Parts: sequence; structure tokens; C-alpha cells
Amino acid sequence: MAQLMTIARPYAEAVFALGLEAQKLSEWSEQLDNLATITADEAMSSMIQNPLYSDENILSVYSEVMGGNLTVEGKNLLAVMAENKRLSAIPFVAEAFHVLKAAEEKRVRATVMSAREVTVEQKKQLNAALNAKFDAEVEITYVEDSTLIAGIKIKVGDWVIDGSALSQLNKLGAAIAQ
Repeated sequence: MAQLMTIARPYAEAVFALGLEAQKLSEWSEQLDNLATITADEAMSSMIQNPLYSDENILSVYSEVMGGNLTVEGKNLLAVMAENKRLSAIPFVAEAFHVLKAAEEKRVRATVMSAREVTVEQKKQLNAALNAKFDAEVEITYVEDSTLIAGIKIKVGDWVIDGSALSQLNKLGAAIAQ
């Protein structure tokens, strides 16, 4: 997965620059989401991996499914990615694009994982702290994960803070093993 994100990042940055210049970030966002959904389809994924299908065959499926919602620029993106055998990275292009778009709009997405349900007061404190940390409006998704034992884990893009008991126990085990 990390490899696909590395492959996807330059495409996402190019599309973002193009969308920003043309003031069409929302249109690109929708188009990339649709392309990602098509790519993630099991039949399409198999077709992309199958060497019996030519780039033209695969691109025609995208065009047919997208219909009039596929722009000339979108077709160009698909053509370049097909030529470089990178079509399977489209969902990661969409993901990286959304991160760039959110940063441009001063929005950040965060995931907070906790062993137990987070209280309203804790949510307020986390929201204020993350808004200050990232100087942006942070959209937080809360997930309960009992395997953490206690504590929380916060993930914002590549930035992670792991304050879970599970993490501390793993560090302690590694220290003892040395």
C-alpha cells in the first residue's frame, strides 16, 4: 500500500496543481472519486491486471462508465497512468488529492482510536488541541478499538501519536528483549 501511495503522489500533485489553477478542485475531487470507485470494482481490477486487455480496452471501459463526467483532462490522466501501468493506483491518487485539497481549504481529517468511547468533554479537548496543532479545521472520526487496552491513538495523514497501552507494552517487551 505504501508503494502505491508513493506512485500516486506525483499524479495527485499534478492533478491538484491543474485543478487549483483552473479553480476546479471540486470537479476533480468528484471525478477522482468516481474513477477510484470504478478502479476498486473487482471486475475492473481484474481487467487492469490482465495482460490480455490493451490500454485502449481498459480506457474505453472508464469512458463508457463515466460518460460525460469524464473530462479531457481526466482522459489524459487515465492515458498517462495506463501507459505507465499505474491504473491500480487511482484510488490512492484520489486519496492524496483529497489530502492536498483539504490542506488548501485549511481542513484536516483525523482519526482518533480509543479503547473506550470518548466523552463529549474529551472530544472538545481533542478538537481544540488538534485545531491548534494543525492551524486548521480538523474533522475527527472516532473509532473504538478494544485491542488498544487503554489510551488513544491519533492519526492525521502520515502524522501519528500512539498513546495506547498496547503500544507501551510492546515497547516494554522490546526493551526487555534487548
